[in-house]
Amino acid sequence: MNDVPTPEASFDTLGDRAAGGDGRAEAVLFEELRVRFLTITKRRVQPDHVEDVVQDALRIILGKYRERSRDCGLLVWSLTVLRNVIGNHYQTRRRETERTTQVEDWQRIGEETPGKDPSGGLDHDETAGLLENAVAELARRSPRCGDIFRHILESHERGGGQREISQRAFETVCLEHPDLTRNTFYVALHRCRAQLRSLMDRMETGVGHA
Repeated sequence: MNDVPTPEASFDTLGDRAAGGDGRAEAVLFEELRVRFLTITKRRVQPDHVEDVVQDALRIILGKYRERSRDCGLLVWSLTVLRNVIGNHYQTRRRETERTTQVEDWQRIGEETPGKDPSGGLDHDETAGLLENAVAELARRSPRCGDIFRHILESHERGGGQREISQRAFETVCLEHPDLTRNTFYVALHRCRAQLRSLMDRMETGVGHA
């Protein structure tokens, strides 16, 4: 009669059996890891991301545990994988937040123009007109910047959160500029924002002296 591994068996023993082709050992190993990972991840990650993080870590372990270095135990190695996945998750969230903020920030450029005060600043209609003229001028100077802002405006008019607006704009811009990746899109957006702000500053100075 075969010795069926139990959840109490050591992770190293389960790992050795699983690596040797014991399917039941592998099933027990990954169920035990999943239980531990869920407990840890629930304390560190928002609830709606817990399962994704755990599954990502288990997927990596499944692909690498047979060839891993034996310098440390399987459980310690697996927890290191989980820690790295959690770290990558937060890095991704930070990048998404930064990108979303870029889209949100450019929409407020008209409200941040210098020299505006309660007694002499531009009113809402003047600011909207200034922004529209600046975008049009920027489009003449840099067609790609014009396309980016045009699609952001169109996406904004459709409504939704900033992340949704950003994603829609990215997808539509890429139809016209297929060479853009997600990263280069946001780099371009950052540069275009700087150009737009500079144009608005100069235009407002001209309006103020008219």
